[in-house]
Amino acid sequence: MRNQLIELREERDLGQKLNATFTFLRQNFKPLAKCVLLYVVPFALLAGIFSGIYQSTQLAELGRNVRYGSLGAYTFANTVNSVPYWVSLFFSLVSFVLLCLAIYSYMLEYLRHEGEVEPLAVWEGIKHNFVSVLYSAVGVGVLCGLATLLLVLPGIYVMVALSMFAIVMLTEEIGFIDAVERCFYLVKGHWWPAFGFLFLVFLLQGVIGFVASLPAIVVYVLRILELPGGESDLLLIAASSFTTIISLILYVIAITAVGFLYFDLVERKDGVGLLEQVNKIGAQVPAFQAHQHP
Repeated sequence: MRNQLIELREERDLGQKLNATFTFLRQNFKPLAKCVLLYVVPFALLAGIFSGIYQSTQLAELGRNVRYGSLGAYTFANTVNSVPYWVSLFFSLVSFVLLCLAIYSYMLEYLRHEGEVEPLAVWEGIKHNFVSVLYSAVGVGVLCGLATLLLVLPGIYVMVALSMFAIVMLTEEIGFIDAVERCFYLVKGHWWPAFGFLFLVFLLQGVIGFVASLPAIVVYVLRILELPGGESDLLLIAASSFTTIISLILYVIAITAVGFLYFDLVERKDGVGLLEQVNKIGAQVPAFQAHQHP
């Protein structure tokens, strides 16, 4: 039995958006999981491995003499000079961008073909947009960082607005600057509901992520307390890799939620879905009349 088609272009309140997010993920779990497994997990695995190597090195260095004035200064210097840290950061960014592209390409194919999605079509969407969205993700990170450095509240405002940049770029086929302007236009007058929705989504995702991180936490504790099993670098790297991969994949929830937030705001601002329905009705009437009067 085929699942009921979820209308993406629709105004929804907070509870409805949350329900639509999890319903969409549940109904499309298998094909979405296939896309994530093929296009995202290999890079997430690399991010996890290098993250594990970095953390293993950090914990090993803590047992040696610290040459800096404080533990914080030592950790900062060690992080900046760590090649595995920067490699892990790069692959984490690539994984996150690929995850955004996989989900949003899937949602757009779902929208265009009434729920019928081919993995190859998703791959084409990823290939076509990867470079532009990767550069834009760096730009968004810089903008959010600068806004946060100036004042915390403007930083939060900017982060909520620009959370939609990727789906705006894909859906409306525009560049980075236009996408930034569009994000602020959409969120204007609706920032608080958007913030409340995203806060709830990230809270739920954080709780699930904490449970997923427990294996790595256990290994860290064993290492710090010098208990049996904690001395194994391989175990630490494996646990850290698992946590990194799961944490990245869990962003499927937030990314999908942002997609529904975007479509909700577009309906409130522009009524695109309503216009499409009116046009469909308008097209059906002449066809019906022609059928009645051959």
